[in-house]
Amino acid sequence: MEYRYLRERGALNDAEVISAPVGGNGTRHEPVIAPEVIALVPGSVAREHLAIPLEVRGETVIIATEDRHNIALADKLTFLLAKPIRLVPYSRDRLLALLERYYGLGGHEFTDSLLQEFVEDEAIVSKSRPRPERAKAQFDGFLARYQPVSSSRAPRSSPSHSPSQLSNGLDMTCSVGVPGVFTYVVEEGQRVLMRRPDGTMEIIVGPKRVWRGKNVFKPMLHYVAHPGDYLIVRFRDGRQEHLPGPSEVWFDPRIHQEITREEALQVAAKEAVVVYSSKEGTSTVQRRIENGPTLFTPRPGEWLHTFSWHSSEGGSQGARKVPRGLVFQKLWLMPDQMYHDVTDVRTADDAVLTIRLMIFFELLDITTMLETTHDPIGDFVNAATSDVVDFTGRHDFESFKQNTDQLNELSTYRQLTGRATQCGYRINKVVYRGYGAPERLQLMHDQAIEARTKLQLERATEQQAQDLENFKLDSQMLRAGKRRHEQTSEVEHELELARRKQNASLSDREARLVFERQQGEIDAELRQRLHNQRDAQQREHLASLRDLGVDLTAFLTQSRADRVIELRGPKGTTHVHLDPSRDGNGALDDIR
Repeated sequence: MEYRYLRERGALNDAEVISAPVGGNGTRHEPVIAPEVIALVPGSVAREHLAIPLEVRGETVIIATEDRHNIALADKLTFLLAKPIRLVPYSRDRLLALLERYYGLGGHEFTDSLLQEFVEDEAIVSKSRPRPERAKAQFDGFLARYQPVSSSRAPRSSPSHSPSQLSNGLDMTCSVGVPGVFTYVVEEGQRVLMRRPDGTMEIIVGPKRVWRGKNVFKPMLHYVAHPGDYLIVRFRDGRQEHLPGPSEVWFDPRIHQEITREEALQVAAKEAVVVYSSKEGTSTVQRRIENGPTLFTPRPGEWLHTFSWHSSEGGSQGARKVPRGLVFQKLWLMPDQMYHDVTDVRTADDAVLTIRLMIFFELLDITTMLETTHDPIGDFVNAATSDVVDFTGRHDFESFKQNTDQLNELSTYRQLTGRATQCGYRINKVVYRGYGAPERLQLMHDQAIEARTKLQLERATEQQAQDLENFKLDSQMLRAGKRRHEQTSEVEHELELARRKQNASLSDREARLVFERQQGEIDAELRQRLHNQRDAQQREHLASLRDLGVDLTAFLTQSRADRVIELRGPKGTTHVHLDPSRDGNGALDDIR
């Protein structure tokens, strides 16, 4: 059972995945690479890293390699070529075929370069006199590391190891010393299988020195699996073990038939593989799903489901579906999308159209998908085509153009959504990208569009002229309104100034009147005070005169009275009521 896995994932829209075109019989045609592109990568670098330049896109060089996620290789090639690098995945067999086609394998130049590298390494490591037998053996082992690993394995019955098998997990560390004449030295880190004359065998683990005698010594091959790899150990009794790295096995021809190293399959997040396994000794086959992120190492008797789906060619410029164009083993669980062009669709008035769609979908149930379909993309293509034919057949050409917005609604694609649900998928969205028409119909349509556009331009021109007149009139009215508003503001301002002046004048006059009134009151009060003071002084003077016995009446009148009235009677009984009126001469009556 082969344990070589496909590295490609089942994503229809995987960015920049370049693969060779597929012919009508399902075979792939290798691309033709321009000589100037081949000249970008030296032959030694191409052979060492198995990296073949395919094309140049702008400033970016597209290079085919086994692992497109090899960041160290990308950095090295970027530094070497002084150009941006983009790695694309190719199988090892295809890379070897391209390498032999454009660079050649096993030529004198390649052998000389390896021999020169070997001689330099030998001079640095040993710094001793080279031995011809040892140099030849080490050179053969060194050359074996550069031989391609064949996809076909030698028959299991043959215990021999070809150079391609030796390089597949074999530890190429060479011995430091040479065997002695009477003793055999097993160095540290080495193992030797010793065969005695009676046919029995024993494993000698170094460091150790044993007597040669008639014993035959054969170094044991050391197979190593690093992290990310695993060893496939096949035993002579039919058993098989898979040892994930880091691990090691010393090949013992007594129990081992074959040991090989394979790379574990890297399953990233949102990826999954379908694994089939058979129970030992029975024909029962079970199926399970391994979800990422994980590093998948198969157990003995397990194999992966290989999917063969439709793929797209042409991108957004025109998507043509190719049967069995996408072959992979890792399912892509992220939402994906694909272009789909439905060609030769007729409307109700027999107009032939090409409807361009973009379908967004997502895998929800892997088990349902495995049990209901072998190619869901092909089912989606057929269902979408049926829905588009049904929609277009219910409309004539003009009605179709007016209702193209319905092609963006999922309700239009009943068969597509229904089939996707049956297959364990979900259709998230369908985007209508436009339509194409035959040349004659397109010409008529272009003429109609030209006429409509001309009328629309004339209408737009007239509309702009009317809008300009309306703008002028509106501007005039606006300026007149602004002018009236300014005049009204000026009049209101003048009235406000007059009102403020009048208010100020009235306030000033009222203040003067208040001041004059207050001043008059003060003057009257002062006069009254002076008058009272004079009266008080006069009363005091008269009182003093009275005390001196002066007749006050005579003194006051001093013969100046016109008429004197004298009343006589007992004290306290006389009452007189006079009207203080003046006589004809204006003098007051004098009453005594």
